[in-house]
Amino acid sequence: MAALRFSDDGSILEIDLAGWDGDAYVTVAVESHGFKGHNDLHIVGSAFKVFCRSIVVLQRSLKGEARLLGLAPEELDITIGLADSLGHIRVSGHTGYHVQWRHTSNWHAVHFGFQIEPSQLDLAVKNKWVVEHAV
Repeated sequence: MAALRFSDDGSILEIDLAGWDGDAYVTVAVESHGFKGHNDLHIVGSAFKVFCRSIVVLQRSLKGEARLLGLAPEELDITIGLADSLGHIRVSGHTGYHVQWRHTSNWHAVHFGFQIEPSQLDLAVKNKWVVEHAV
């Protein structure tokens, strides 16, 4: 399936639905102002559907926000919503996970934020898995 992609001035957020078994298994890749991160994780199916519906509502009304949370919010928390009263859209959040290496475990994460043009929401609502799960 095609990834949901938002970008502006070298910053990119890609969310892809890698699997569905009643819950979503997603991959997330982000690059924001030189910081990069990637994560693969599960999302509760009902929360994933709310996220998809919220993108559609945001695109139609330019009100509210679409939020995607991982099973553990510290692993994934993405918000897409209004940046200002002029209709600019902000994409912000974080993703991270523990990395086990030898005898230690360290938390690796990236926090990000950037703005996109509202027209990118027009493409988002045409994404195959957004359409399928927004109903």
